[in-house]
Amino acid sequence: MLKLLIDTNRIMAGLLKDSMSRKIILHDHFSFYAPDYIATELLKHRAYLMKKANLSGPDFTFLLDILLSRVTLVPFKDFEPEYHRAMQIMKPIDEKDAPFLAVGLSLGLDAIWTEDRHFLRQDLLKVYTTSDLIEYI
Repeated sequence: MLKLLIDTNRIMAGLLKDSMSRKIILHDHFSFYAPDYIATELLKHRAYLMKKANLSGPDFTFLLDILLSRVTLVPFKDFEPEYHRAMQIMKPIDEKDAPFLAVGLSLGLDAIWTEDRHFLRQDLLKVYTTSDLIEYI
């Protein structure tokens, strides 16, 4: 089983349509991890996501709950020891990505699943794109 960091945009992609992203999130071959604040971020964009996905409030909540049930949400205290290191690496690239890198480093994850090219500019975590993960399912 691959242990992967997942970015917010991959979860959003899974919410928006019955896509390959959704199939990957729900596939048993992977376990996913992310900073716990992504749940708040997703809810902050709830109205936009509901409209874009053409989902009612209850349907959105149901689908979000299913997708997030496949992601281990990691509290800051659990990745804080690696946060400073991750910030040093990601600050010149995109400091908003530092918590994700810190989670990956703290948990010793295999890679990050993202389409964000910023992560290609670091060399501590392997980067998988959606097309890379399709090969596993």
